[in-house]
Amino acid sequence: MRRVWWVLLALAAALVTVPGVASGVASAERSAERPAFQLPFPCGSVWQLNTWGHDPALDMVVDGNTGSDGLPVLASAAGTVSATYRDNGSGNTIQINHGGGWFTAYYHLKDAPDAYVKKGDRVAVGAAIGRIGTSGASNWAHLHYEQRYLAKGDFTDERHRVPSLLDGVRYSGPNASWTGVVSRNCAGAPPAWQDCPSGYVCFYDGPDGTGSVCRSDSDQPVSSCGFRRSYFNNGSPQPGYDHVQVSFQGGGGLCLHRGWTEGRGSLPDGGKVVEGFVWRGEC
Repeated sequence: MRRVWWVLLALAAALVTVPGVASGVASAERSAERPAFQLPFPCGSVWQLNTWGHDPALDMVVDGNTGSDGLPVLASAAGTVSATYRDNGSGNTIQINHGGGWFTAYYHLKDAPDAYVKKGDRVAVGAAIGRIGTSGASNWAHLHYEQRYLAKGDFTDERHRVPSLLDGVRYSGPNASWTGVVSRNCAGAPPAWQDCPSGYVCFYDGPDGTGSVCRSDSDQPVSSCGFRRSYFNNGSPQPGYDHVQVSFQGGGGLCLHRGWTEGRGSLPDGGKVVEGFVWRGEC
């Protein structure tokens, strides 16, 4: 009789949902409202992910772990920026609320957390929110990325993180690693803009970063670019020189500041003949 009693108690305990992290993860995993999260990097780029020491969070670097510093970080789903702050551990940090209790967090960003977006900004999937860096308790360039679930509230912490699904694939497990992961975050800026190499200014035949490209990482006081309709400044040939002063045939010019917001766009009046350009600290 006593044995039956203990069996019944064990069964009852198994049916009880204990509030806390474990139950939060379970409810998140069952949620039908989970956004279609994508890798937080430009379309077609290839990455290496790992959970070393912090499953279910992910550390992300360029596949082969070279050249990650300064590369753009994109929103992995549409949402509203719910927090931008600096922390001794996570460094320059951004959180995005994607609705339905779903959040993402981005650690160790290179620039000030509100350099690209500010709290309350609405962002589309693929929108640039920062760059990979080493801020906080990090001595190597990487993005620490987390998906989180919190049914009520607008500020999450690491207690709310859950295993990540990216492009429908689950990445979780202690000390796990994945290589050759291709970003399908293709709904943001046109691929031509995203393909402008770091360190260059690029000019395009078509509007909004489309068409063939001419590009340079050095001064061209006399340029062979010719008639162009759009531009993207993704460069900084030396510290402090992140502006490009462009002159147009027939007069006039434009100052292009590096960055995904200030440094890209279509040229005025539907297009201009680019006569030359010079890298500067300010212009």
